[in-house]
Amino acid sequence: MQNFLFTSDIFKGSRYEKGHPLDMDRVWPSIELIRLMGWINENQIIKNSPAEISELIKFHDLEYVKALKKAEEDLYLPYNLKKKFNIGIGNNPIFSEVFSRPATAAKSSIKAVEMIADKKANKILNISGGTHHGRKSQAFGFCFLNDCVLAILKAIETGFKNIVYVDLDAHHCDGVQDIFSENDNVSIISIHEKNRWPKTGKFEDNKLFNVINFPVNENFNDNEMDYVVSKAIIPFVKIKKADLLIIQAGADMLDGDPQSRISLTNNAYWKAVKDVQSLNENVIILGGGGYNPYLTAKAWAGNWVLINDKEEYLDQEMKSQCYDFLKSLSWDNRRVKNGIPNKWISTWRDEYKKYPIGDEILFLVDKILKIKKI
Repeated sequence: MQNFLFTSDIFKGSRYEKGHPLDMDRVWPSIELIRLMGWINENQIIKNSPAEISELIKFHDLEYVKALKKAEEDLYLPYNLKKKFNIGIGNNPIFSEVFSRPATAAKSSIKAVEMIADKKANKILNISGGTHHGRKSQAFGFCFLNDCVLAILKAIETGFKNIVYVDLDAHHCDGVQDIFSENDNVSIISIHEKNRWPKTGKFEDNKLFNVINFPVNENFNDNEMDYVVSKAIIPFVKIKKADLLIIQAGADMLDGDPQSRISLTNNAYWKAVKDVQSLNENVIILGGGGYNPYLTAKAWAGNWVLINDKEEYLDQEMKSQCYDFLKSLSWDNRRVKNGIPNKWISTWRDEYKKYPIGDEILFLVDKILKIKKI
């Protein structure tokens, strides 16, 4: 059975407003890298259209969805609706694909569940998904819809009884935990930077029977990531014996990302994704955070290799076409004011780094293992 990569032409050229952290390209560059390296057959790429309103209101309020669609049509909302729905306010700007883009990501996550349920695929990569902050009737944290919640609801609807959701984003999956905490069908695991926005995902939440939160310090390193995954996450996932595994693989924990202070190399990131996804035959890997376009494009391209059990491809030399392509990407950020660091665009793997495992991580894992009786 083939694995599939979901996308849409809408992501090429679609950006948030100038100066926004998502005023850059991430989705289509990841796919372009995969193509340039010859890592995929074109029949494995499926392009999706936006979800129907009837699909979106399985979670989101109808009035909210209609307002979001109207905001795209008019590039405007009256102030009372902006305030009510948090659309066009703060970091949730109105832009030309403000409905179609998240609705397409949502459709891809919903369709991924459907294809796996129908035994048409085992593993699917939807790097446009992972919008885990979206609220039922409000935009939140750059997320206008919550494809993670919609996918889990579709999984329950189609008969999956034991869904494990693992979130590797630097920001806590508040929108997912709020809906599914204490849900018998869903287990939620999150590693995220402590005290980073939205400042949820507290250690105290581990008292909830189906939630495991690892709030980690800034400068969380490769060895610490591997320790958390191997000592706690993998044993928990094995115990749950999930019939569907969903991984939100945000890339903003990577060293060099402007939206966190985590210090991972892509070696630790990929090892976490590889080790977790290998525990199940039915896997959906989403995107999420990732605000350095060069690091994010490489990270998500690598995830395609991992779900196809071809990790050795990541040791290949970066093709000159990939180098030139990455160099051509624009990013208005002080980190590239004096040019793009060559290490971001010249090799697949970051330089390996060895750091000690801090006492706080040892203590955190030990406490969680005891609470969860793993």
